[in-house]
Amino acid sequence: MTPPAGLREETLEPGVLRWVFDNPARRNAVSPAMLEWIAARCSELSGEVVIVRGDGNRAFTAGFDLTALAEQNREQPYPPDGALIRATTAIASADATFIAALNGYVIGAGVEMISCCDFRVACTSASLRLPAGKLGVIYHAEGITHVHATFGAAVARRLLLAGEKVEIADARASLAALVEYERLDEEALGLARRIREQSPRSVAGNRAILRALDLAALPKDLLANHEAARREAYGQMAAGPLPTPVRATKAE
Repeated sequence: MTPPAGLREETLEPGVLRWVFDNPARRNAVSPAMLEWIAARCSELSGEVVIVRGDGNRAFTAGFDLTALAEQNREQPYPPDGALIRATTAIASADATFIAALNGYVIGAGVEMISCCDFRVACTSASLRLPAGKLGVIYHAEGITHVHATFGAAVARRLLLAGEKVEIADARASLAALVEYERLDEEALGLARRIREQSPRSVAGNRAILRALDLAALPKDLLANHEAARREAYGQMAAGPLPTPVRATKAE
């Protein structure tokens, strides 16, 4: 499969792929087309290790490309995050092991994506931000569950309720490694090689249980109420102007 504009796939060595968000004009923002490609490509994987990275040394991704999202929403009803849900669900169920290599700040949809990966390695300048409150967004329940399971209750609340920028050092427990930027690719590839040295059957079997443990079983009535509130929030967004994209600060 050929990736769409803004995304490229590289083969680093047999069994090790790298997906790179390469959309510098939009700070590596992800479009619906990129997310749909990820969802489809995941169904083709068979035991590979996939490293996911942003191009350059500043941004992993700035989240949804709101310009592309606006084009999509002229033809598709709200909620508009179906492509993201399909992509993250595919990552979390693919027959592959995913390593997120955090080369800089991670905003919005990117936080959810890296929380669905099996490992995260990061450079010391990386940071996290989920601007749900600024945009009036209610995240889907499984996405919140992944963020909570990956980053813990305190960091999840800082991201989702206070809208804080969280320095990656504050989320150290969620990382396989925290290194200087110059060592990021070496660290990610070294981890990929260690995974490839294991028994594929063992990795697949243990990975399935570990992923299942990350997803808490929530009460059905809570999920139904949450989805109703989510759709109402997106409906209000649809009736108003397009949200202003969250801008990275100079510190990021």
